[in-house]
Amino acid sequence: MMLPPACAGMTGEQLDRCVRDITLPQMTTRLEPSDAKPDPAQLVNCLKTVRADEDFCIARNEIVLECRNQTKYPDFEQCASPLAMAQPRPPVADCSRAAPARRDECALRNKVFGACTGDPLRYFICLGAKMNAK
Repeated sequence: MMLPPACAGMTGEQLDRCVRDITLPQMTTRLEPSDAKPDPAQLVNCLKTVRADEDFCIARNEIVLECRNQTKYPDFEQCASPLAMAQPRPPVADCSRAAPARRDECALRNKVFGACTGDPLRYFICLGAKMNAK
């Protein structure tokens, strides 16, 4: 075992402290966390959507579950996108039937949802981003 000359003859706690004191800190590259990109293969909790989105949400989740099977469908996007495009688009929500606490959210959803129907697989990702942007 090679010991630094300054620590020669030391043992135990004394040796440990000596080695720690003379070991220079290593330079490391500062890593910045990246923004996580939303994954279209994630399921959506359909109980948290407005009533107008529920049927589309359930159909989308069924598509996601089927297309996640990598044995049958090695390319998730290739499987899911055409199936999602074939689904009927969500309609305008009747906000008068929404709970009073959710009426503002419903109205905002109606204002932005049309911009998100072009990519049905990412509809809920788009809707969340637009509604949070206000």
